[in-house]
Amino acid sequence: MTTGTLTFPSTDWYQALADITKDDEGYKKFGRLNAVIAFKCGDSNISCNFDVLDIRDIKEISDDELRDADVVIEMPPEIWTGMLENIKAEGRATGEWTLNTLDLRLDEEIHKNLMEDGFKADFFFRYNPSLQVFMDNAAKLDFDIAS
Repeated sequence: MTTGTLTFPSTDWYQALADITKDDEGYKKFGRLNAVIAFKCGDSNISCNFDVLDIRDIKEISDDELRDADVVIEMPPEIWTGMLENIKAEGRATGEWTLNTLDLRLDEEIHKNLMEDGFKADFFFRYNPSLQVFMDNAAKLDFDIAS
């Protein structure tokens, strides 16, 4: 695992988050996430392969490569910042800051499949508890948010 202060968004940040999450009993409890999820924040696109209980192949990808992801979770930088600040302050996302609530309350859904594959786009809801535990583990990281 990476030591020192990490910066969100970066592959190092997602790798550190994956390292924590793979050992998290709460994550294991929710089932087996099997999908390639891309996280888009501004110009940053990070892809993570959730392979049952493993999280691997964390890498930066281009906008064109987003189409290869089963699900893209995209939010404006200020929404990512709000969610991560809430997670840091509360130990997990609360109230308006969970992935599910953000998806429902924002004008545009935060999840999509760029190939318009409805079955794969539904992975966001199917795997939401696991994805939320993954994001909530950010509370265990020492990190800054890129401005």
